[in-house]
Amino acid sequence: MLEEVNLLELWRTVWSILGPVLTVILLLYVFYPEKLEKILIQVLKLFSLISDQVEKRVVSREVTYIVSTHFAKSFYFEEVPKVIVKWGEEDEAILDLKRNMLVVVLRKGRKRRHENIARALLKAIPELLAPEMKVVYDLKFVNSLSAHIARSLAREYQPVIAAINEFIASEIESDKALKELISMLIEIDDQSLFSRILLPELIRVARSRYPHRDPEIDEEVLDLIKMLHGLVRGEISKPLLCTRYFKILFVRVARPEKIMAALEPHIQFVKYAIKGCPAIETIYVLAAGKNIVAAKALKSPLEKELENIGIKCRIISEHEYTGTYKGAPHMRLYVCKIELERTMQASTPL
Repeated sequence: MLEEVNLLELWRTVWSILGPVLTVILLLYVFYPEKLEKILIQVLKLFSLISDQVEKRVVSREVTYIVSTHFAKSFYFEEVPKVIVKWGEEDEAILDLKRNMLVVVLRKGRKRRHENIARALLKAIPELLAPEMKVVYDLKFVNSLSAHIARSLAREYQPVIAAINEFIASEIESDKALKELISMLIEIDDQSLFSRILLPELIRVARSRYPHRDPEIDEEVLDLIKMLHGLVRGEISKPLLCTRYFKILFVRVARPEKIMAALEPHIQFVKYAIKGCPAIETIYVLAAGKNIVAAKALKSPLEKELENIGIKCRIISEHEYTGTYKGAPHMRLYVCKIELERTMQASTPL
């Protein structure tokens, strides 16, 4: 009887300690899974000091955490594959579509955790975006693109960013053009046009061109980047790309005081651009601050005007967010992507 009482008391004591802990873990699992994952990573880091196997698990979980929490949200992917890190003979990434899994293999022998995380991210990102990009575009450009994205994803991990910079330094050190390109990417990203315009266009073209590699596409990609860079700086007078792979018109909306009167010049500008480049496939409507009201109002009259000339508008995406605009931080910004579809021959002159 005394033993039963002692066991009961022991159970009560144990439960008084474990009960609240398990309750907190359960609540975190249900409502804050990302925070729970971060806590588990920190716990594993302690054990990794005495075990190489645990160290490998830390790297794998840390990369998975960065991808699942930052990549999908930053680049608007509804779903990203589970990332698993393994060790092998050379660095490579293998995408398994059937199991929705990305296996990143890192070369054995390197034990610096932040270097391993950096290497894993650099290998994973092209596969996560679109594996076709490695074939369609210049490999140096793809690596630079991956490094830019990896730095953005790992912004909370300064040692990882340092390792990324070290890996990419050898490629850009003697390439002035590549340095300038990376600088432009940073400015484009400040206004979030990197994730909302540049990447979707690059992915679209890569998937449509794969498996063919056309060297001329590199010049067109550079033209697109320069165009976006000029738009960010407010230095583009003719925001139209009418090339083999990119047929895009950018419309900057301004003057919101008299909305309907202000919209007519933009509508005429679109019609004039289509006259000069009948093959335009995509229109991006851009606005900042108070001009967002006018930009949203533009969609309906523009759609009606284009329907009259046999062109159907289809809104693909619409984002209102906060970013940097002409050096001003925390500015309200707007991007709307409209695809054009020719339904018939123009019935009304442009």
